[in-house]
Amino acid sequence: MKFTKEQLNGFIALYQNEFGEKLSPAEAEKQASALVSLVKATYKPMSREEFKKYAN
Repeated sequence: MKFTKEQLNGFIALYQNEFGEKLSPAEAEKQASALVSLVKATYKPMSREEFKKYAN
């Protein structure tokens, strides 16, 4: 997956704020791609009926 420089810079800033380490652009792209892959593998949109079922 390709990211814009702005997206990578934002990811680098978030990572640095959270973990105290500054990533190189190459490492940031690797980590961001891994994160997106994980979200795609685990995220499933919820229907309104499912939301109502679990909201209570």
